[in-house]
Amino acid sequence: MDAVRESNVSNCLNTAFDPERFRELGHRVVDLLAGRLQKSFAGEGVVRESVSPEDEFRFWEEVMAQGGGDELEFLEKFVQRSIQLHHPGYVGHQVCAPAPGAAVAGFVGELLNNGMAVYEMGPAATALERWVIEQTGRLFGFEEPAGFLTSGGTLAMLTALLAARSQATSKHGAEGEHRFAVITSAEAHYCASRAAHVMGWGEQGVVNVLVDSRFKMRVDLLEEAYERATAAGRLPVVVVGSACSTSTGSYDDLHAIADFCERRALWFHVDAAHGGAVAFCDELKSRIAGVERADSVMLDFHKMLLTPALATALIFRDRVLSWAAFQQKADYLWDIAAQEEWFNVGRRSFECTKLSMSLKIAAIWRRHGASLFAENVRKTHSNARIFWEMLEADPRFEAAVEPESNIVCFRLRTQSRGGGESDELHKRVRAHLIADGEFYLVQTVLAGRIWLRTALMNPFTGENQLRSLMDAVVESAARV
Repeated sequence: MDAVRESNVSNCLNTAFDPERFRELGHRVVDLLAGRLQKSFAGEGVVRESVSPEDEFRFWEEVMAQGGGDELEFLEKFVQRSIQLHHPGYVGHQVCAPAPGAAVAGFVGELLNNGMAVYEMGPAATALERWVIEQTGRLFGFEEPAGFLTSGGTLAMLTALLAARSQATSKHGAEGEHRFAVITSAEAHYCASRAAHVMGWGEQGVVNVLVDSRFKMRVDLLEEAYERATAAGRLPVVVVGSACSTSTGSYDDLHAIADFCERRALWFHVDAAHGGAVAFCDELKSRIAGVERADSVMLDFHKMLLTPALATALIFRDRVLSWAAFQQKADYLWDIAAQEEWFNVGRRSFECTKLSMSLKIAAIWRRHGASLFAENVRKTHSNARIFWEMLEADPRFEAAVEPESNIVCFRLRTQSRGGGESDELHKRVRAHLIADGEFYLVQTVLAGRIWLRTALMNPFTGENQLRSLMDAVVESAARV
């Protein structure tokens, strides 16, 4: 009986790992995805199937209950029921339409599965990670950049604030003797507040600074924010600048924030998760002027840099401070006597095992050069400018602010409606558009009002799609 069971297990494993079956499946999957790309670029089909969460769960529950079957059939279902980011009607969240070459590199990395923490577990990915970090850091103006790649901006933000706290404790003593705080813009990404809460700083540990009419941090209020915090028994130790903000794509004045941080001896962190991509584009790089004075910067390659999620760079201006967040002992992983083992990335990041993120970035960087990133940033920013000009020329619409990035917020002009009624209208318009499937966009709240928000992530979205979106909004408003 045991021999039969062992034989069955062996057959199952042999089938799962058979190289020839893998070769055949791989070719079929590439054909599937290439066909999907062609349809998406042609604008065929919908961006997203309109299915409720419960119905979607029931569908997959039934699929999984069936068991067995051909892998390609299963994957075809998944492709069909996923959001099509390469469709020109996708203007939603800040996630890129990945370059196929980067996706193929990710496929290679996942099969090899070199979980990175120590050099000996991922030598190639570790070396490429250092290359990516140093090349990107130099674009930010850092002379000797250091850092690592991590799974998203939330982990990057938390690590940066931990490093700031470590530096603060070396200056002011243990945190128990003080109640630390972070100063952010009122438009800063929520990950800054979340990180502060994770670190135990609480609501009072996040000091918000008001924004101006363009939703940029009012740097003239930084001193007041600092004094307000200290009066409440808090000691600010870090300021977070947005480059750019999530809702409107507005860039804070980084030089002015850096001046304040130098004057007060505070850590300066720049959240450039989205807008830091302009570092690759010479004509747009001035929007992050002052980033070279930051202590730490984070950048998402999975936003405007054509890389599958997640792939976030956290880069420190001072190589020594890149070790500040984590000081720990793990004798079975690394030699604690070594002072700077850059190649053991687990020593300074949350993650122990992680994907070979650097491979996806490096593959398209080597093939196309940094000019690929520059061209994508240039095109998506140009699309935002075109869309804004179209909105400004159309009396039916109003735009929140002139765009500085590839994000545009807009509304219908509804003077006859009250604020609450107008907001409800825009909620229903968005819901109707998503249900229709031709477009996918989101909404945001600015100065207490709801705006339709587009992040023009797909470089193949053109003026025709943008015009169609405007018409669809008007038609949806008439229907709802």
